[in-house]
Amino acid sequence: DRLALMGALGLVLRMPLSWKLLCLPLLWPVLFWSPPRPVYGQFELLAADVGQGNAVLVRTAKHSLLYDAGPRYSAESDAGHRVLVPLLAQMGERIDTLMLSHRDSDHTGGAAAVLAMQPQAALWSSLEDEHPLHALRPGWTRCHAGQSWVWDGVVFEVLHPPISQLQPRKPKPNEVSCVLRIGTPQGSALLAGDIEARQELSLVELGLRPVDVLLAPHHGSKTSSSLPFLQALEPRIVLVQAGYRNRFGHPAPEVVARYAQQGSQLVESTRCGAATWHSQAPAQVQCERAERQRYWHRSGLLPEAP
Repeated sequence: DRLALMGALGLVLRMPLSWKLLCLPLLWPVLFWSPPRPVYGQFELLAADVGQGNAVLVRTAKHSLLYDAGPRYSAESDAGHRVLVPLLAQMGERIDTLMLSHRDSDHTGGAAAVLAMQPQAALWSSLEDEHPLHALRPGWTRCHAGQSWVWDGVVFEVLHPPISQLQPRKPKPNEVSCVLRIGTPQGSALLAGDIEARQELSLVELGLRPVDVLLAPHHGSKTSSSLPFLQALEPRIVLVQAGYRNRFGHPAPEVVARYAQQGSQLVESTRCGAATWHSQAPAQVQCERAERQRYWHRSGLLPEAP
């Protein structure tokens, strides 16, 4: 950073052109920097700070998946244009798959912008066939339990919804949330969309394996994060993506208490900002507000170090 600053300073000072040209190489790290990728057999989660909604970037050695695309803020603004498109561009990220857990606008609000920016990205969703987003990817894939694949030694498994739940009736959107488990021998994660207690119980009955990090179902709603579900998963870290002072009261106080009773570390986007977790260090999470704190971030909002 200091070298780049020196290079920029050299370009604006009144100096001979030959000296200015010598300053150009100093800008290389800033202009062409990209974050290092996980090594083979490991993966990384980046829970973006999108407010009241979900958007989690999953990166392996050579592949990337975006789970949900954040909320729509207004008719003219959404998390895709304001957060995810700039984030992916800054990281030089070409995602392989955009998975939309269900149709609610706090999960699909930024999807159109992301799909427009990432023409190579495949679309997986639990949305109804006629949903407008499917017109952007005619070859879209419906997520359902039993699907699995391996990227760079990392196993991806879709645990929910079961095919039987998709037809013939039209279920509520939360009921058919795509639940994705990602795992390696060193660390694992579960991205749960907006499933509620009934769907959690069905997953427990089918057999849930413990995970290191859990994306809190339904942003920590009191209708989710049931005790049998948490006892089966035993998460070390729970990520809550919710808006500051959101009108839903997420995460609900009883849910926060339930996680505390299970010994899980609760990491809220309202306090942490964007959160990064690595499978090779499963007990740790990095908070953007702690790593890059600004003077306007008042003290007391940051979570305690793990």
